[in-house]
Amino acid sequence: MERTHKSPRGRRGGSSLQSRGLVLLLWVCALGAIVYSADQLFVKGILSWHRQQKEYYDMMAEVTALFCVFTVLYGLIRSRILKAVGTVAVLSVFFWGHMVFLPVVTAGVYLAYLTVLGEFFCRRVLRLKASDGAAVHFLCGSLLVILVFCLMSAVGIGAIGYLQVFVAASGILLVFWRCARCGKKNVEEPAGNGRGNSWKNSWKNSWGYSRRSGRESESGIWLMALCFAFIVTMFCIQAGRMNTALDFDSLWYGVRSRYVLDNGNGIYENMGTIGIVYTYSKGWEVMTLPLANLPSYSFLLAFNLWLTAGVIFMAYQIARFYMGKGHSTVFAALLAGVPGIMNMAITTKTDIATLLFQEIMIYYLLKYLKEGRREWRYLAYGFASFFLTWTLKPTALVFSTAILGMSVLFLLWKRLLPLWGGKRKAGQAGGKGNAGQGGALGLFLLSILALAGIWARTVIITGLPVTSVFSSILTKLGLEMKYPFNVNKIPNSGAELPLGEQLVNFIERAFGFLLRPLGVDMDHVILAWGGFLLFIVLLLWIFSLFYRKNVENDSERLLSSWLNVVFIPFLIVCVVSLYMLVQVDGNYFMLLYVLAALYVMRLVVRISDKAVRNGLCGILVPVMCFCAVVSSLTNWSWVVGFSPVSWNHHGYYDHQEAKHQEMVEKGNGQIWDILAEDPENRLIAVGDHPGVLGFPCNAQSYDDITGSWGNVVLVKTMDNFVEFMDYAKTDYVYTEAGYMEEEQRCYSLVRTLIEYGKLIPICYEEGNMLARVEIDGEYTETSRAALTEFDKCYIKKNVE
Repeated sequence: MERTHKSPRGRRGGSSLQSRGLVLLLWVCALGAIVYSADQLFVKGILSWHRQQKEYYDMMAEVTALFCVFTVLYGLIRSRILKAVGTVAVLSVFFWGHMVFLPVVTAGVYLAYLTVLGEFFCRRVLRLKASDGAAVHFLCGSLLVILVFCLMSAVGIGAIGYLQVFVAASGILLVFWRCARCGKKNVEEPAGNGRGNSWKNSWKNSWGYSRRSGRESESGIWLMALCFAFIVTMFCIQAGRMNTALDFDSLWYGVRSRYVLDNGNGIYENMGTIGIVYTYSKGWEVMTLPLANLPSYSFLLAFNLWLTAGVIFMAYQIARFYMGKGHSTVFAALLAGVPGIMNMAITTKTDIATLLFQEIMIYYLLKYLKEGRREWRYLAYGFASFFLTWTLKPTALVFSTAILGMSVLFLLWKRLLPLWGGKRKAGQAGGKGNAGQGGALGLFLLSILALAGIWARTVIITGLPVTSVFSSILTKLGLEMKYPFNVNKIPNSGAELPLGEQLVNFIERAFGFLLRPLGVDMDHVILAWGGFLLFIVLLLWIFSLFYRKNVENDSERLLSSWLNVVFIPFLIVCVVSLYMLVQVDGNYFMLLYVLAALYVMRLVVRISDKAVRNGLCGILVPVMCFCAVVSSLTNWSWVVGFSPVSWNHHGYYDHQEAKHQEMVEKGNGQIWDILAEDPENRLIAVGDHPGVLGFPCNAQSYDDITGSWGNVVLVKTMDNFVEFMDYAKTDYVYTEAGYMEEEQRCYSLVRTLIEYGKLIPICYEEGNMLARVEIDGEYTETSRAALTEFDKCYIKKNVE
């Protein structure tokens, strides 16, 4: 299936009995690791309960059926069109049955809009080459939408409704432009002229097509069929539980962009929210604002599902620099089974978007190295994608910068900095002169402007361009954080312990991360676990050292050198992060999973002995199966199984109405109606976080204020809290029945506020209370009577 490089110096190890014995030993180690981890997780660990539930067995029966259908579809049918039609038909039935059909289609259309918008801007404005691919079009479209939305907000017309009008109007114009362009292309390029067939041929090959006949070609077809079936099935696992798998962070802020970012004028208005997560760089949230006010949260989740498909595709494209189509497809399938990647597909966390643009950055860096110094536009694309990742997630400042920083050092070391001038011969890549290159600087500038637009919001609210742990660094550099935010310190887990205990803790943490993600500091690792993949690739790396062949041409050696220079320091950065982080999240290391697997598979596929090479690659089959089972059992909300099947619906699950009914059942019907009268109402909710944030207005919880992500000083005294409510322009305070008890600070604070007339209760409903804020209120007989009424009507927590 793959072309291998054979060394003229002979086959070290070759097909000897010793090498076969080492392969067998490696299989024993890998299977032993699978058995150990499975025993710890599925038999003795937290997943033992989940795997015994009826909902899980029902889901797995459905998953198995889907995998078999897709395998037969891709293995037996040779027509690309029939394969595509069959895939769409099966997925449509599956999506409709699980009430995610309309979200997936709508999110897909919006993704296509971003890509076509980027294509238009790249072709007609920046004059970039069409051959640069859809990745740069999507990159450009994303940057352009973020910048346009920022500009609309800057002039006060950034409400979601206006953004939707802009998307709809520009989308219609883009459809006409695309149709006109396709018609012109059909006239200029008659069928059969051979142009543009490379993508078609590539697509054929990727589905297992070959002109050769016989056992090898047939086995290749079925291998590709199994890989594609596995990939599509893994996406079905995520889509099938999309409606019910809403996680803590998504409910906290991810699905609430309509309130967190839009209070009627756009993203630059201070919403009065104190939680540090509200001040993060909001590039993804701004990009998806047109989907944020739709009745189902799944419209946002489905967008991330599409981005995950982009992650797998870009992983395949990156692998193609180092290996053939077959092994690249296996590489993509391997990543599709990793819970640390796939379980991020149905959250509104920004990790998947960050990973996708990091991959685009890497892809164009490799493209630059392969095509040469005169094709410097690829380097500009990489930098543009790099700056876009900074708008998405604070940790990108560490991980993206580590990759790009080492790449720049590599270019300096190899003296591969761009050649800005020079003429090219007509017909060569690049066309006449330097055409198609200068526009890349425009794309680079666009990324800088988009970054400035996103960071401007954080500066306006907090005084710093970036918050999270970086606030402590920036304040030491002389910047000042605004009231009422608190400066977060750089984490250093176990810093108070002796060095020996720190090392022991790190070893235990590393072991848990690789093989046994159970324990206090592994709570967020098992939900997005990729450590087992790292353990397997570590085994493969150790073994491949005995058989690596250094027979590479100049271009291959350059790409391999880049991977060596970039990966090792990046691995060190990740190890240091694992050592220092107080709370380890498996999704922090998503890029490490991709690069580690790429780094090792590059070595494995270059082993000249086919039997050894196939034996090593064969280990990936049980690894993929094990990872798939872990993915099916875990997600960020701990739900078991798929969402219930239903055929009579509108194509989506109405989360807004479901939340309304939930609130009514909890005795909040009248309170909901009061708050729903104006979505711009500002509410502080004292109750279970994040459940109390579900009211249809700009709500923040008491935990937002007093948690580690807030500023507990704000509730130390009544005057402090009144000052904060005045800053936040708070309209109402809500207290949830059964949440507060007499010994809690929140209970005494609420009573004091009522007593001194700062809170005026306007609604009691089944023990819940809604009070209007009166900043200038005073102690009166009326306020005293209101306190007496509160003591009678509010239902305190039962401590017995």
